[in-house]
Amino acid sequence: MDKKRSIVPGEIEGFLSGCLFCTSLRIGIPEVGTRFRLISGYQTGATGTVIEWHKNVPKIENEFMAQFDHVSPEWQTRVSIKREMIQKFPLTPTPAWSPPLCLEDASHLDRSIVKFCEKSFWSGKWKINWNSFNEIIRTVWHYRLPVEPNELWSVLQAHGVPQRSKRRLIEFYTKGRNLLIWSVGKKPIKKKRVTPLSV
Repeated sequence: MDKKRSIVPGEIEGFLSGCLFCTSLRIGIPEVGTRFRLISGYQTGATGTVIEWHKNVPKIENEFMAQFDHVSPEWQTRVSIKREMIQKFPLTPTPAWSPPLCLEDASHLDRSIVKFCEKSFWSGKWKINWNSFNEIIRTVWHYRLPVEPNELWSVLQAHGVPQRSKRRLIEFYTKGRNLLIWSVGKKPIKKKRVTPLSV
């Protein structure tokens, strides 16, 4: 992949780089019998199997019925692919560029990065949208994520952000996060630094 100029920064480049979350956005409704795990939301890490939709329950668009491993066989759950992200088994290897965050925290970061890429790439041209980059900084600060500038850049690069933007983005990220911490507080939580994409 050419790091100087990406074809389509955001979800597509993330998918091509092996991003779990971008891949999830392209899965669609999985077939009955598919094994999966949730990679976002309050049940992150829960595993289950796709089952037949109940005959007496009206089908809902963008949802499927699942039997989760951690609940009684008598309980089935609807899963919305618009609200929750899933990863199908067998699980793919964790990309080397992944941030040192758990799945749930990494999913918050990924959403803000994809939106930033979408806002910054218009009519085939890349121009940094600073307001949407501020949202990345806010996300890191709000969830108190211990993400260093070069680690953030690795994720941005994997989602197709051009190499020529590296210096400006890293400097802006460092200053913006430090300003929030200095003025409001809420330093990054060191214990949140874990094996990349662990549960």
